[in-house]
Amino acid sequence: MKRICRCLARSLPAVAASLMLALTACSSENSEAAKLKQLERNFRAANQAKTIDPMLALYHLEGAADNTVALLKNALSYELGLPIASIDFEPLSGAPEEQIDYVHDGVTFGPSLPPRYRMRVSYDLKDRFSSLFTIGISPDGNWRIVCAKPKSETLPAPISLSNAPF
Repeated sequence: MKRICRCLARSLPAVAASLMLALTACSSENSEAAKLKQLERNFRAANQAKTIDPMLALYHLEGAADNTVALLKNALSYELGLPIASIDFEPLSGAPEEQIDYVHDGVTFGPSLPPRYRMRVSYDLKDRFSSLFTIGISPDGNWRIVCAKPKSETLPAPISLSNAPF
């Protein structure tokens, strides 16, 4: 009996550590799920707001260009107030619309946050219209909708004056 008790006493810390590790992993998953659920609640509330400002607050706009924000406001104004049927979070698939890396007018754009999930908002309309949003975790630890922001300006190719007509 003493032998069994000693064996249990030696293995008890390892069992306790394993349980703590499992609980921490579950807690982390629950925390992520809770924060995604909070984003869903915030999105639904912002969708019913009288102005576009609550919806813009869900975006990580830090570093976004003024024209990007203006285009975003215009696009969002068309969907504001539409009846939402469901909001689902999906793993990224690698689809082109999930990638926010492009060059426009000599400026290289990238995501305002590292993309983590895709949020699919399905509207309760006859045509089953839906919108996709790429989301990431902001520095404050909350889920935000990702937008494009300038990463760097691409310089134009040098001009050779050796063949100039003058």
